Amino acid sequence: MNLRFVRYHAYNCFQTQAILSVVLNQNENVELGSTLREFKDFTASFPPALKGVAISSSEPIKKAHNAFGRTDAFLNDGKYVARHNQSDEVYHFVAYVPHTDGNVYELDGLQAGPIVVGEYAEERNPPKSTKWLSVAREAIQKRMQGDAIKFNLMAVTKDKRLGLREKMEADPTDGSLIHHLNMEEEKRKQWELENERRRHNFVPLCISILKELARAKELPKLVDESKARKRQKLTGKKTK
Repeated sequence: MNLRFVRYHAYNCFQTQAILSVVLNQNENVELGSTLREFKDFTASFPPALKGVAISSSEPIKKAHNAFGRTDAFLNDGKYVARHNQSDEVYHFVAYVPHTDGNVYELDGLQAGPIVVGEYAEERNPPKSTKWLSVAREAIQKRMQGDAIKFNLMAVTKDKRLGLREKMEADPTDGSLIHHLNMEEEKRKQWELENERRRHNFVPLCISILKELARAKELPKLVDESKARKRQKLTGKKTK
């Protein structure tokens, strides 16, 4: 397929744009699902800017993004608040993807188009080849030189459970495969719980606790202790 570059104008959603850049630029052996397949076919002839508009206008994509977004705890209706500041255009996600033309591309929504970062193999390289990773690694290392603490590296990979289930079909008596599959399932349950906790509005609970502490006349004491710990912490920093 032809390389498709997606430019997304909603700066607080760069992570979603980066994931789409990776997924939609994979070979035809990757199963996208009906939503992304229809979106890819519909926007195939769109220019980059219009693809960005299409992403921000897609209800299924917005719903999926918001499922992991933070809500404003002080809004009763749980609205999602986009925080725009100068750093939004500095700290964002970019994607690195291989293409069948033998090049590795950097996809950055703030750039005019895809950027070639290097060649990795001959054209028509096998889809499962990992030779392109060394090219992407070198490009990422160049970006990280000088102030690596500002970088976070993530990868879009195949669900480990799929590979484990395939191996279990070949050897259903392998207990280690069952153990690792159960571990992966438990990990997903924990992720789901963590996401629910992250998005939950704890303000009413905190207010209720503060009221009870005030009613028990414990609040002033706890406030004074907190202030003392803060002063001690600040003093310790100054003496170092």
